[in-house]
Amino acid sequence: MPDSCCADCGGKVVANSSPSYRHQVFELPKPTLDITEYQLFHGRCQQCNTVSKGALPEEAPDGQMGPRLLSYVAVLSGLYHLSVRKIQRLLQDQYGTHFSTGLISEAQGRVSSMLTPTHQALHQHIKKASLVHVDETTHNRNGEEHTRWVWLLSSEDAVFQQVKYFRNKDAAKSILGEHTQAIVVSDQCPSYNWIEPERHQFCLAHVQRNLQQMADYSGKGLTASIGNRLVLLFKSVFRTQHRYEAGVSIHQRGID
Repeated sequence: MPDSCCADCGGKVVANSSPSYRHQVFELPKPTLDITEYQLFHGRCQQCNTVSKGALPEEAPDGQMGPRLLSYVAVLSGLYHLSVRKIQRLLQDQYGTHFSTGLISEAQGRVSSMLTPTHQALHQHIKKASLVHVDETTHNRNGEEHTRWVWLLSSEDAVFQQVKYFRNKDAAKSILGEHTQAIVVSDQCPSYNWIEPERHQFCLAHVQRNLQQMADYSGKGLTASIGNRLVLLFKSVFRTQHRYEAGVSIHQRGID
C-alpha cells in the first residue's frame, strides 16, 4: 500500500480499491518426503499359548512406495526416459532418501501391470474406429545403441502408443490389426503397403512436403512450375479445412 501521507504536500493519500500493479514470483516448494510407519505387535494367549499378530490397515500399501511415489517413478521412466540409476540419484538428491535399483525397477513393473488392462482396452477401442491415423518415430532409451520405435495410433477420441523394436509390416499389422476395416491415414512408409488402396490415405502434410521438393527443384523448368501450382492448391485445401473446423464459411471471409 502507498504511504498515507503525500510525499510532496503532506496531504492524505487514499489508495485505490484494486491494485494498479501486480508482481508475481514463482518458487518451488521445499521437497519433502512423507514417511508413514506402521508398527505391528503380536501377543500370546495366556490360556492356549497361541500367538496373535496385528495386521496392516486396508489402506496401507503392501510395498515401500506409496501411490504418488510410484506414479512419479513411472513418469520419470516413461515420459522422461531416465534410467533406473538416474531415478535413484534424482530421488536421493531431491529427498535425501536412498532406494535400491531393485526397488525402483520393481516399482516400474508394478505400475506397468496396473496400466496394462487400460492400455489394452484403449488399443482395442481405437482399432474399432472407422478412421485411424498411424505414425512411427524413433525412440532412444538411455543411450542404447539399438533404436526402438514408438508407434502411435489415434482416432477421433483417443490416442494409443506402443514401443516396438521394428518398423516393418509385421509391426504395422500388430498395431493396426491385420484385418482392420478402418480407413488408415499414414505417411509414405512401405510398412503399410499391405493395406488396400481404397482404405489407405497418405498424410496430406507429407504429400505437400514432396510437392514442395518439386517446387524447389534446382533445375526449375516445368517440374518446378507444376510443383509450385500444386503447393498453392494444397495450401488452399488446408485453409478451407481450417475454416470449416472453425465454423467460418467461405462467404464470410471470401476466397483468397
